[in-house]
Amino acid sequence: ASFDMLVSSPPTLCAAPGAALRTSPLDLASGFVGSSVRAPDAVGTGEGTRLRARAAAAALAAGLAGVSGRRGGRRSAAEGVIVRSAEPQMGTEEARKDGWGVAVAAVVIALGVVGAVYGLSTLLGLPLLYGGLALGIQWATFLLHGWPKRSEAFYDASGSLTHLAVAGAALLADPTRAPRQLLLGVFSIIWCTRLGTFLFNRIAGDGKDDRFTALKTSFWRFSIPWNLQVAWVFLLQLPILVVSSAATQPEVGWLDGLGWALWAAGFLIESAADAQKFAFRSVASNKGRYITTGLWKYSRHPNYFGDIMMWVGICVSASSVFSNWTWLGWLSPAFNTILLGFVSGVPMLEKAGEKKWGNEEGYKNYMKNTSCIVPWFPAPPLSDGGEAK
Repeated sequence: ASFDMLVSSPPTLCAAPGAALRTSPLDLASGFVGSSVRAPDAVGTGEGTRLRARAAAAALAAGLAGVSGRRGGRRSAAEGVIVRSAEPQMGTEEARKDGWGVAVAAVVIALGVVGAVYGLSTLLGLPLLYGGLALGIQWATFLLHGWPKRSEAFYDASGSLTHLAVAGAALLADPTRAPRQLLLGVFSIIWCTRLGTFLFNRIAGDGKDDRFTALKTSFWRFSIPWNLQVAWVFLLQLPILVVSSAATQPEVGWLDGLGWALWAAGFLIESAADAQKFAFRSVASNKGRYITTGLWKYSRHPNYFGDIMMWVGICVSASSVFSNWTWLGWLSPAFNTILLGFVSGVPMLEKAGEKKWGNEEGYKNYMKNTSCIVPWFPAPPLSDGGEAK
């Protein structure tokens, strides 16, 4: 784009409001049920939507394996009552076929995730322990609590625990650690600990996540997001695992300094955006409203911008070690950016926001004139006639 285009319109990393939403492979999970699920209260809902990104995450890998599903923007919006039945009604031949279809698709997704994790581990020379930990923790949580209780209460917590276990195992694999290995491992642990605490407190306060309502009607349906979370964790941690497994560690250089600075800046931006969102939602008069103050004045999703910066920073530092196939470590920030900007976070949130506030002139002005992810100039105020000044 020309410089004139750059300064005349906010930069975006996502589909424009009102544009057709992209099909998400994890929407596969929702697509099977034929119903949509409730989205957060406001555009740019902070950490809570990353949960949605996680579930959709691995779906992308599953889609690459040939499994496709329906649903634009990943999880869409619709209130629902928690369904406790173990299996969907099988009163018709069509229902039976649907049940078998869900089971087959769930198995294909599970095999696709296992295959992707095993294939990348073998190709990059990574210990199979890391993928095994991710699979073990997710399936143990699902089988021991998620399915028996028909509960998603520990879904986020198990995701963060899996991140922590995988990053911790990589960090402790060798008692002698180079500064790069140590810092990148600590960065990952700080990130997942903060995220996990926030998300667990959120689900504890809300009591449920309506996104899972329709999925909990079937064992196979409900297994899909847990398998997808395995792939999300493994792919995101890929640069950490590559650096930790590298036999040779170059001296700390300018790439490390740049990467660490990007991570620190991203962490501060994400933390500030989430704190501002939490404070906004804590005010009774703001219930059911969208935030346009603080960092949210300059970006509709500043928390995503910070999150993307952190993983780009980790990969910049890890690039000092990359060679040959290990350059695939850049799949981590690429995957994260695609998920947040095009698959799950942004499309789902903005579709829900359009349903709630799409007729408000102030909301239209905010959506039209505020950058999607990259902070930019704020939307101009509306005149008395409802037009942007």
